[in-house]
Amino acid sequence: MPNTKNFQKRITILDECFSYSSGLYTLEKLGNVLEEKMGFPVARKTIQNDIKYIKERIEENISMSNDIDDLEVFVKGIYDGKKKAFRYVTPNYSLGNQLLSKSDKEQLEETLAILSRYRNRADFNWLDELFPRIESSFNLAHEDYNSLISYQSNRDYTGQSMVGKLYNQLLRKKVLNIEYKSFKEEKSHIRSIHPYHLKQYNNRWFLFGYQKEDSYTGITNLALDRILSFTETTQTIKQDTIDWGDYFDDIIGVSKNNEDSVLIKLRFRESRIKYIDTKPIHGATQKTDRSDANGLTRTIKVIPNKELYQTLLSFGKDVEVLEPDFIKNELRNQAQEMLKYYNF
Repeated sequence: MPNTKNFQKRITILDECFSYSSGLYTLEKLGNVLEEKMGFPVARKTIQNDIKYIKERIEENISMSNDIDDLEVFVKGIYDGKKKAFRYVTPNYSLGNQLLSKSDKEQLEETLAILSRYRNRADFNWLDELFPRIESSFNLAHEDYNSLISYQSNRDYTGQSMVGKLYNQLLRKKVLNIEYKSFKEEKSHIRSIHPYHLKQYNNRWFLFGYQKEDSYTGITNLALDRILSFTETTQTIKQDTIDWGDYFDDIIGVSKNNEDSVLIKLRFRESRIKYIDTKPIHGATQKTDRSDANGLTRTIKVIPNKELYQTLLSFGKDVEVLEPDFIKNELRNQAQEMLKYYNF
């Protein structure tokens, strides 16, 4: 297998094209997509060789788990006009769903070896979590891996399968018609979304994008587990002007409204304060209130939303909101409602 950066990128782009159930990609169209994404033309013969490599990889993996002599990787007899088109028999054939080849495994191990040089740098602390995950996912981990380390995850989360598909759509910069059914609705409906960003919060994923409808126009977010399906459109996507690195600095979670952020003063029990300092409620704004001689008061500056109240309530009796009054009142109202459950 060619061990070049361009080869790997071409294979990824072609695999993405073949995975779309509604796509009709001829050699000519594949060439156009490759040129657009790579910045230079790719020879027709090169594309044909890449298709051959992909086909052989998938056939090899399928044959390992199925007793089938005649495997079909691409749908037969589909054309765009008079030109032959390529599409996987099933999107599950995508290379991302296949086992690593020996060559791929060697390259991945080499990449991890290179990255390991940087693990002692403070700005690369994220590698300490990434390495075990990769090693486990691709069977590169020590045989005792599962008894040595565990991660928080939600195995029953139904939106996980959408993450990769929507990430590809972010790269393609296409407006999507999304069939969506919130928990509050009895029926699903179609929402036209200009997709910009994916964010994970509390073991769920959310798609952020621009929506323009009679009922609402602006940035919205959709929970991936409430998305039933989506299709590409030919509409021109509205340019994304948001700095997503800063977008979440004034909120907890994913719910953002048009209100201003407010300074919230919180006093914690002594038994809890060290936990708050090592795992801040809101790392972007959390500060120590120097006016508290006991050192138990912290401040955060955020836009009030439902995730804020859920977070504060999760501390139970270990936190007291000192300011502002409307936050105190909201928590008091919720606490009074909770008390009804236990008023024997």
